Amino acid sequence: MSKKTLTLIIVTALLGMASCSEDDITPSADNRLVEFPQGNNNYDAEILQIYERYGAQMLYRFNDAMFRWQVTDRLGYVSRPANEQYVAAAIKFIKDNCFRFYQEDSLKAYLPYRFYLAGDLGRLFEYSGLDEAGNNVSIKDTIWHVAATNGYANLCFGLTSPRLATLSDDSLRLAKGELNAALLANAIGKGNIQVPAAFTKEEVGNVNWYNYIGSYNTYGLLEYIDAKTMKPAQDFAIFLKYLIAYPADVFEEKFTTKAFDTSGRIARKATIVRNWMLSEYGIDLEAMAQAPVVR
Repeated sequence: MSKKTLTLIIVTALLGMASCSEDDITPSADNRLVEFPQGNNNYDAEILQIYERYGAQMLYRFNDAMFRWQVTDRLGYVSRPANEQYVAAAIKFIKDNCFRFYQEDSLKAYLPYRFYLAGDLGRLFEYSGLDEAGNNVSIKDTIWHVAATNGYANLCFGLTSPRLATLSDDSLRLAKGELNAALLANAIGKGNIQVPAAFTKEEVGNVNWYNYIGSYNTYGLLEYIDAKTMKPAQDFAIFLKYLIAYPADVFEEKFTTKAFDTSGRIARKATIVRNWMLSEYGIDLEAMAQAPVVR
């Protein structure tokens, strides 16, 4: 196999052709062709080994349009370029705190074709609803320092930067949880992992979300999600994040006290997620949570 291959991805679509004339068409740089591996460093050899073993390309040079491309919309995240001095450290973190937890065949199935290494990730946050005074509000923001996310046929790790060496133990645990949850969310999207019916039944689609004012935990949610667009798979992935980040005793102390989990839904959903992943896929979330983060 040649160590330099050119791969092709579709990053543009032809829209509104009927309204375009020849004057509307201007040439632009072709960003579909990606040279792989992307350099001749020691970590490029390791990246090539990962590709040959699992079929996943790790890219540290990419543009935001490639990362955000979806079939029918754009991914609700934005990225900043990787600091190439930290590519080796990012690969080590991914292997030591994610890849090692899965059987090889499972990892091949769960990984997407593209694995982007970014310097930072930001989630595009938009909230439309009522504030505490009952006024209609619309809030848009970008929340940076997301550790990982999954998109259409890709994963992105957002700590290919000096931040990786400065994170606290708790932040590293959350980064481990988010990275693994992104991988498993990709597997859910590919149909390799199913969300159990018992979990879906705990979702609260019959609640009048227009009266939803921040008490997300009451409805069995671990993070605020715009409940009008929330899907069980998204909620399931968030539970995976925290169940992988925190051992059971810490998780219970944080999220299942009567003062926080007032409806008891969080405790029930956590039990469903742990049992389902272990019985159906042989993935022991508690063992993953107990494993110390490798720096």
